[in-house]
Amino acid sequence: MNILTSIANEARNSGFLDCCNLILSGPNPFSRSTKEGHITASGLVVENGKALLIFHPHIKRWLQPGGHVDDGESPIEAAIREVYEETGLVCALASDSYDPLDIDVHIIPSNPKKGEGEHLHIDLLFLLKVVREETPIEEMQFQWVEFDQVECGRIKRALLNLS
Repeated sequence: MNILTSIANEARNSGFLDCCNLILSGPNPFSRSTKEGHITASGLVVENGKALLIFHPHIKRWLQPGGHVDDGESPIEAAIREVYEETGLVCALASDSYDPLDIDVHIIPSNPKKGEGEHLHIDLLFLLKVVREETPIEEMQFQWVEFDQVECGRIKRALLNLS
C-alpha cells in the first residue's frame, strides 16, 4: 500500500477526509502556510521496552518528538531532525522500510503566540533507533517511558504495530 492510500484510509477513519484531500491536493502539503493543515513527521524511538517521549509545551501532553517538514526535506529526515533538536539523540531509521509505522490525522488547537489558527496535522510516525547522544538544541522536557506506562492512544497503537 502506498503512502497516499494509507493517508486516505486514515483520513477517512478520522472523519477529516475532505480537509485531508484539500491539503494533499494543494501545491505543497508540507507547508505551514496551508491554513487547513499540513503533513508533519515524528519519530518513535524505542529502547529496552521504553519509548522516548517529550512533554509538548503547547499541547501539554507526553508525546513522541516530531514537527514540521522543512523545505527540501523528506518526512523521515524531518522526524530524525526533530528528535535530535528536541532531545539531543541522533537517530536513524530502525528498519529497512521507508513506510511510516503509523499515520494519524488530528486537530492542532490554535496558538496565538505563533499566529496559527486551529488546523490539521497529518502525522507520519517513523520507527527510529538511537545512534548517539548529543546536546539538544531546544529546551524540551523528555523521558523514557515504559511501554505499559504510555498514556497516548496513538503511541499505544503504534507500539502494538511493533509486535
